Amino acid sequence: MGGSSVGSSGAGGIGSAGGGAVAKGTDPGSVPIHRLNAFEYDNTINDLFGMSQQMAEKTFIADETGTNGFDNEADALTMSDAEFQQYFTAADTLGEQVFASAALTSAVIPAGTTQDANGLLSVITNFGLRAYRRPVTSAEVTRFQALAADAVTHGADFNGQVKQIVKMMLASVPFLYRVELDANPSSTAPHAVAPYELASRLSYLLWSSMPDATLFADAASGALVTDATLGAELLRMLGDARASNFVSSFAGQWLGARTLNSHQVEPTAFPEWNTTLQQSLVQEELLYFNEFLNGDLPWTQFLTAPVNFVNGANASLYSINSPTAAAATKGISPTQTTLTKVMGMDPNRIGFLGLGGFLTQTSYSYRTVPTLRGKWVLLNLLGEVVPSPPAGIPPLDSSATASTDTATQEENVRARLLAHRMLGASCAACHNRLDPIGLGMENFDGVGAYRTSYGDGEAIDSSGELPDGTTFTTVTQLAGILSAGSRLTELVDYTAQQVMTYAISRPLNLDPTTGSDVAYLTQIQSAWTPQGYLLNKLMADVVMNDTFRLRHGGL
Repeated sequence: MGGSSVGSSGAGGIGSAGGGAVAKGTDPGSVPIHRLNAFEYDNTINDLFGMSQQMAEKTFIADETGTNGFDNEADALTMSDAEFQQYFTAADTLGEQVFASAALTSAVIPAGTTQDANGLLSVITNFGLRAYRRPVTSAEVTRFQALAADAVTHGADFNGQVKQIVKMMLASVPFLYRVELDANPSSTAPHAVAPYELASRLSYLLWSSMPDATLFADAASGALVTDATLGAELLRMLGDARASNFVSSFAGQWLGARTLNSHQVEPTAFPEWNTTLQQSLVQEELLYFNEFLNGDLPWTQFLTAPVNFVNGANASLYSINSPTAAAATKGISPTQTTLTKVMGMDPNRIGFLGLGGFLTQTSYSYRTVPTLRGKWVLLNLLGEVVPSPPAGIPPLDSSATASTDTATQEENVRARLLAHRMLGASCAACHNRLDPIGLGMENFDGVGAYRTSYGDGEAIDSSGELPDGTTFTTVTQLAGILSAGSRLTELVDYTAQQVMTYAISRPLNLDPTTGSDVAYLTQIQSAWTPQGYLLNKLMADVVMNDTFRLRHGGL
């Protein structure tokens, strides 16, 4: 399979991903059968029939989130009786909907299909290939033909026969699950993922949906398993509009845009907040990530790039107390809904930490929470371990009416946190790590508007000192500190870990002594360094890695 080598003792290096070879015998792991989550199900249905619907996301039982924090973890996606019933009902509903529309029916029965046994076989094999994401077997063809014959006995015409077949396919395991097979299920010897299975791994990574015709063709020819074709397909698919699904799924979950979608804001604290503003901040966060995925910005600038995406709603927010932002967004109409890229909008607002969406999702509904902001940066961007608070510690805001209390909404949080740290050494240990980072962003309120003072006129102090003695006075300085030295190493290494985790749909085993994924992750991280930390290069490193291209049976 191109640059990857498989021998009786295990996997070798990874060809074009670079970074040095992983020792033979290293375990590339396996992924169990993988139920389509709601997002993947809706996208697959839409691509399969040319529809535009969100049945699963709007009506299905909520998907489980795995230990890796993503909803595409195969082990976490179970199937209860209630869940199967919803899939069965959806198959029936969709079948009726498709065959009630000539345009949708044509996605199943192309023009010119003969309405006889040969035409039926053509539909079964061609539509079945797309629905099952692999060629249908002879046994499956026989079952579908038998179902069609039974439909005839109940008075069905040709379309009626095919409709029953479609409903059966949509309620079956090969459609609802991504199934990868091992020639010897009991063997732990690594082998290449089969071409059609690799096509699905790639398409569900980048598009959260089924392969397209080009990817199917590369799987059919076997070319997809070569380095050249796999790399070319990755670039082609990243350039496709459907790659926005990767951004909304991966970045949406990791960076919090999905959380922002449901974030509640107290109107008495932030009267400027509304649904339009909320959605503009969600989209800005995703577009900011996309600048690194499809642009030329290195990930080392994730916290420092002076990039914003602005429309009428968030331009108004960003202009509050900021003459430079007001000037930079002057040409944007208050009614503009499309987001415009703006460079250097405000020197006080920089990188990801300056995005209104991030600042909102890490706040309470009624005020900022520096501890949460600092914890989020350490956990989600740097991958550090932050323990839960000890039992018996009272909450910062214990009053039941805190959310609507003006004094609480507008108080100096620095003073409150200082008192909280005095509760004991266990509190101080964590808060000394978390609070300075969050306090560095205290010039931004609970929905991300810039401010220089609290409601009572007291000036805001955004300075801080990190545990290592490094000091700062602004969020710009803080972002620079977090983007240099050991912190930068943490940032880029954890990003590689998150991409790898999402790509292979399972948690990584990173135990320092026994972790089977340590060598592969190290290989990916090392490969990324000389590539200038471009995110599309990291995507290629992961896809070309043996953890993505190999699997094995056994327990």
